[in-house]
Amino acid sequence: MPPPARWSLPTRIAFRFFLAYVALFFLTEMRVMYPLMGVFGNDLPPDALTRQYHLVRPVVTWVAEHLLHVEAPLIEPVQSGDQAFFWVLAFCWFLGALLITVVWSVLDRHRPHHEALYKWFYVVVRLCLAAQLFSFGFAKVFPLQMSLPLTRLVEPFGDFAMLNVLWSQVGSSQPYEILLGCAEVTAGLLLVVPRTALLGALLAAVEMTQVLILNATYQVPLKIFTFHLVLLSLILVAPHAVRLAKFFVSDQGIGPVARPQLFRTRRALSLALAGQLLFGAWLVTSQVHEEWKLWDTIGAAGPKPPLYGIWNVVKFASDGRDRPPVATDENRWNRFIVDTTHSYQPGPVSSQRMNGSIVDYAATFTPSKRAIVLARGNDPTWSGRLTFAQSNPNKLTLDGFLGKDKVHIELEKVDLDSFPIRRDGVQWVQDAPYEPRLQTR
Repeated sequence: MPPPARWSLPTRIAFRFFLAYVALFFLTEMRVMYPLMGVFGNDLPPDALTRQYHLVRPVVTWVAEHLLHVEAPLIEPVQSGDQAFFWVLAFCWFLGALLITVVWSVLDRHRPHHEALYKWFYVVVRLCLAAQLFSFGFAKVFPLQMSLPLTRLVEPFGDFAMLNVLWSQVGSSQPYEILLGCAEVTAGLLLVVPRTALLGALLAAVEMTQVLILNATYQVPLKIFTFHLVLLSLILVAPHAVRLAKFFVSDQGIGPVARPQLFRTRRALSLALAGQLLFGAWLVTSQVHEEWKLWDTIGAAGPKPPLYGIWNVVKFASDGRDRPPVATDENRWNRFIVDTTHSYQPGPVSSQRMNGSIVDYAATFTPSKRAIVLARGNDPTWSGRLTFAQSNPNKLTLDGFLGKDKVHIELEKVDLDSFPIRRDGVQWVQDAPYEPRLQTR
């Protein structure tokens, strides 16, 4: 085999920079490491998910204060990947990679190429990217990531946050969400196999670019991380950019690419291929196992809590006084909603006030005592204690206390199929544009 050709100076500098940048990204971003651990990620201590951030916090704080003159505290629990802390952290990756590149280029200026490093860098990047695609993809193949909570059915659309608009649009159609997940999983599978890795990187680049646009325009707090997944995809595509341009843009034919081999002997190459395929199988199996457990727990076919559904309040009495359904009454319930647990909701129980606002509660059911204990995450001093009775499956009575108010509430169950967004699926034959209001006249 002939020795590798000499790389141009810009190519060598670019490789050094991106290798250093990706290494810093991998070492300090927990979202990269977690999917790689598969089922063993559940055994990590609670602080393991933020330990990397705590290690780099002194550096991030110093850069924020002395170079950027901004405040960038780490807000915990970490519910947003776009905090000022993470923007400054990304700037630190850039500065660190720049410094490493300068020192490396000075000390190693006579090296003609980095072929050996490149081979392993390429493998690590594509397997890490595949792990992320499996994590995102299987959360949609088992339609859990963007499932539609019951509160969205009764909440005024104008009250939706931009993120809720996106989640509701995707979550209202399970086939669409599943297909989105299948596309991401397919890209991950293609990345695991060396021969199809370029096709997987191209597919991943398109998918992650779309996700980045959605995250930016719908205020999903994962823009920084998604941008780096796009970057990883483009790093994998970059060595083939000229050949791809010739294939898609010009009329010139292209020959097979000479892929650098990890090892010299056929046996070693076979073992390396088997190792990559087994690691990919481990990632897939682990992710399917975790999502299947979640699906059995909180998925559409999973167990439902007592009183599951949407209940219209037909009578609401507080301290013995009947409170009519007046829109200006901010404390009277209009609806009572009991849902399965969602990762982005504080609890499975909500009430809708007369003005349309939604109040979420953490709820504890004791079916044997027919009791419910409610708590508000934003008000630790408030509690609700209710007992429930049902004369039939569609009638419900709640008695007890909401805070200091003694209440008696009578409710009627809403047929969930009365909501077109829940009832209507794919329609192949449509004689007119769909307008549910016209059909009810």
